[in-house]
Amino acid sequence: MWTSNDFKTYPKQFDFSDSGLGKPTFTSLKIGGVEVINMIEGLEDQIDEEQVFQSIICDYCGTAHCSSGNWIAIRQIDNYILFIPAFFRMLDDEFTGEYNPPFSVCNQGALYLTFEDFNLLKSIVPAFRPIEDVTPLTIFEAISLYKWETPHRMFGDFPDFHSMRTNHILTTSELNANEIERIISEKLTILENGSIFHFAPLERSDECISVLLNNKETTEWQPLCKTESGYELHLGGFKIISTPK
Repeated sequence: MWTSNDFKTYPKQFDFSDSGLGKPTFTSLKIGGVEVINMIEGLEDQIDEEQVFQSIICDYCGTAHCSSGNWIAIRQIDNYILFIPAFFRMLDDEFTGEYNPPFSVCNQGALYLTFEDFNLLKSIVPAFRPIEDVTPLTIFEAISLYKWETPHRMFGDFPDFHSMRTNHILTTSELNANEIERIISEKLTILENGSIFHFAPLERSDECISVLLNNKETTEWQPLCKTESGYELHLGGFKIISTPK
């Protein structure tokens, strides 16, 4: 996951000549230098009751649903607003790729904002202004996001996740591959069967466990953090804390 409050809009011209609509100019939005929305005006009346929308609209005609992919779900967990893959839509339509997330999410992970930053974003994107109560992040979405954001697809591809690929682990900063797999499995089971969970920012005393992965390239992954009370799942600077039923 990543965050930024560097919101910048700019005019972007499109060529809709093939559909007889000329070459109109719309407002695009970059967050942290990454294009997140290519037509702000195209979001009007597009965000549905599940708070899912297509962030990059077809650049040949400007019509939502014309091209596949680039779908995002807006979710809330604690004091944060997340822009995540539309996992429930992807699950219902897994064979066509219709609701796959945009490149920015695939490349950098889910975007998260504070309430303050989300309110600032609302002032820039009119389609977001009617949103008052953001849909809570579900346990299914939290688990899917944790597994989906791992480098080297350590759990495989959504929705057909499998056991963690320990054979991709080169070395660890603490513990060993089997112990890390066991702790992650236990924590995911608690999360799946729990009733309450939180995303808590890391504290100074928390220590991330680094894992070096190797396939075609070497990548660092920090799947766990060690806290004063034990190990917790780590995702993008947050520890995922779940309470068993």
